[in-house]
Amino acid sequence: MLQQFVTVQGSGGKPLKRVLMTASDDSVYVADPGMLYAIRFGVAKPITVSPDQVFNFDAPIFDDLLAQWQARNETCSTLWAKLGQFQPMEDDDDEGCCCDD
Repeated sequence: MLQQFVTVQGSGGKPLKRVLMTASDDSVYVADPGMLYAIRFGVAKPITVSPDQVFNFDAPIFDDLLAQWQARNETCSTLWAKLGQFQPMEDDDDEGCCCDD
């Protein structure tokens, strides 16, 4: 299965690399890439985040954000803006969502 990565703006602006599970207009379900196996077998669940916390993933910009966070415990809004806000595709649906049990 092809995974789509997104960047989630965590507490205090901490950048988090996450796998997009499913999205709607009012919530986005994401998972830590290391937890996919546990999610697949029902041991863990994806988390729900507000769409305004979810950004496109770009490895070099993510690395810059992470370096800023590690150096100062804060990140620059200019770098977040370079990522661009994640927009769910209009034809996305809940088929294949592993969130419902």
